[in-house]
Amino acid sequence: MPPPLFLLELNPAESIFAPFHDERIATRLPFNLEGRAPGFRHAHFWDSTKLIWDNAAAGDTVGAITLELAELPPRFDQFIFCVVLPAEVTVQFSARRPGGWQPLGDPIVGKGARSEITREIGARPVSALRASFSVTAAGPAMVGLHWWGVAESALVRSLVAARPQYDANWDGLILPPEQWGEVKFARGLLFDAADLPRLRAKAERPVWKAHLAKIEERARETLGHRPEADIDEYLPWSDYRYLRTREQGRATWNAEPVLCALIGLLRNDPVLIRHALRYLMCFVHTRTWCQSAESRARGSTWDQRCFLEEMATTTCSLLYDWLYFALTDRARDLVRTAIWDKGLSVLQRDMVKWEYVYTMNQGPWFCRARILGGLALEPAWPRTRPYVEQAFKDMQEGMEHYLMPDGGVDEGVGYFSVTLQAVLPGLLAYARASGRPLRDVLPSRLALSGKFVAVMSAMSPGGVLMDGDNSNDRFTGDTIAILAGLFPDDVYPRIAQATLLQLRGATYYRQYMIDGPFAFIAAPDDLPAPECIVPTFGALPHTGQLTSRREVAPGRSVRLHLSGCKARASHTHFDKGAFTLELDATPVLIDRGVVRYDDPRTHTLKRSELHNTVTPVLPDGSYAQQPLPEVAMIPEGEGDARRLRARINLDHVWRAVAATAGREIASDSPPTFTVTDRLTLLKSGPVVFHLHAREQWKIDAAAKRATLEIPGWRLTLEVPWASELRQFQDGIDHRYEPVWHLECVAAPAKEFALASRFTCEAL
Repeated sequence: MPPPLFLLELNPAESIFAPFHDERIATRLPFNLEGRAPGFRHAHFWDSTKLIWDNAAAGDTVGAITLELAELPPRFDQFIFCVVLPAEVTVQFSARRPGGWQPLGDPIVGKGARSEITREIGARPVSALRASFSVTAAGPAMVGLHWWGVAESALVRSLVAARPQYDANWDGLILPPEQWGEVKFARGLLFDAADLPRLRAKAERPVWKAHLAKIEERARETLGHRPEADIDEYLPWSDYRYLRTREQGRATWNAEPVLCALIGLLRNDPVLIRHALRYLMCFVHTRTWCQSAESRARGSTWDQRCFLEEMATTTCSLLYDWLYFALTDRARDLVRTAIWDKGLSVLQRDMVKWEYVYTMNQGPWFCRARILGGLALEPAWPRTRPYVEQAFKDMQEGMEHYLMPDGGVDEGVGYFSVTLQAVLPGLLAYARASGRPLRDVLPSRLALSGKFVAVMSAMSPGGVLMDGDNSNDRFTGDTIAILAGLFPDDVYPRIAQATLLQLRGATYYRQYMIDGPFAFIAAPDDLPAPECIVPTFGALPHTGQLTSRREVAPGRSVRLHLSGCKARASHTHFDKGAFTLELDATPVLIDRGVVRYDDPRTHTLKRSELHNTVTPVLPDGSYAQQPLPEVAMIPEGEGDARRLRARINLDHVWRAVAATAGREIASDSPPTFTVTDRLTLLKSGPVVFHLHAREQWKIDAAAKRATLEIPGWRLTLEVPWASELRQFQDGIDHRYEPVWHLECVAAPAKEFALASRFTCEAL
């Protein structure tokens, strides 16, 4: 018999009985797996239970999960199955009744995102539920189980119909423009009214005029949006991983009102200012600053951490500060109370509850809002000052852990950008409030980060390598522009202009990043034309990255990069020893990066064979996968404008299938290089050398050669050791574009020394 049913209430009409997303409870749920596909298994993650398989043929039924079920309260008439299904996966839900298993409706085809599947409960009792999965495409896949629950459908409809309605007037809260009077800030977090003439003059300088034009364009686009229409219990959000279906499709509020407020102040535009204030009132009148009821379910402590609380607090603090003169006293008190109750209190909880946040991007990121919010409240609530001081100390502690001794981070350059995008404005506000130069409050290791930025930059100025969980191939946010002012003699000014809005364009991050204002406020008045900053040779002995850029002719470059990582790196992939190749400014042998986190394909993109690696082949035909490294995997080498030697020991990540493993890259002249992979397997079998490109290879099987042609270049690969060369398009890259996957197969053996020779011809 299953244990008694314990319901986690989402709201009076809906409850969860199987919280697969809550690891504290999911591990005790009475379910079992029936697997057919190779490697069919489950794993409990912090936010879901994953069903994983390593291989399957199109049309296969890969497996099922069965959950024993106790008696359901009679008032519920519907099941809700919250799952994440890739587009190639189909699920069939069934219920076990006294007469046996009966299907619950038709099979559901995955949509490549989270789904809530509703089915009538029907005849009772129901003693078990089953979800059976089949596939329409071959290969590995992953399904996410979030939760299964029940609903009282009539009450759900009543609750949805009872959503609060607000108009745009906000009488008694937003002052009429004729009563605004002189511009007065609440605190002057990043600048104050006295700085407006200087900023208006800066806005007319060529670099910043184009930058502000992009901000203004985006700000004015929001004038057609009525934010009051999206007020509900929880904040609008664009990441659908933890969002109820009926709460999707609402435009986020985090960035747009700040853009409206900045342009409104610079242009003396009351329309934009008032529109920004409407957003502020929407925040204040949203009951909870998280994304959905899953983070507030009764009986569960699960949450996705205080990201939304941080972003809401940051936005509201800036709006309250800049537009203080246009708020009534009542509105000011409402804003202050909301910042504390809905934002800072939750931020403080996560900072004292979760020790790990001090070792990665999250802790320093969260401290931005703690500093901005605390400083914004301090004039009215002076006892918040110790809170601000603690937030500053916590930010410094977190950054000492986050930035390594070589100035790099373990999470890739994408996370470096967004983390500093949060940290630097927080420190700017703290320095202003403390009367100290910003340089005096910076993390001590930040001054070393220029080398990391150079090594991890792409050949295209402002571009970046895709190592780790990076979903954009350019520096994002305002980080580089701010650093250009702080470290004018480092590499930052040489690429800063290429990271500004007029050259970079919109990114996925714009959905929640306040993108553009911080650069305008804090960066230098002028920036030079962008140029390439990739070094001739550079190695990061703590971050675990090595790079080489050499010219084959004036202005024609070959750039090779070899990747490792520190021990237990965060947001990393199972790709240690992978290399990438750029010819001039074109990525040729690529790292795919990742896509949005609410797209299930992002998990698959971490796999070893989807990088430029060598992988052993398991007896069931699937590829062995590297585990998360528990020790540092640091490439070593030396190089100059002509030669390159690079090597990395891979024993640790292949220890489950190999006694020894390693990769070497050798080149005595820029146009040619040899990649040598050495493995001693525990059991004899084949291995495969994987390469990934956006163009199709021309394969000469007899000559054991493959050629790739791109504008201006021809790349030739010779693999005399290969028993087979094959290629196909599989999956996507971070741009959601298809990728050609070349596989060079080595015949079964126990020991391998595979020398693969590459020749780069500039045409």
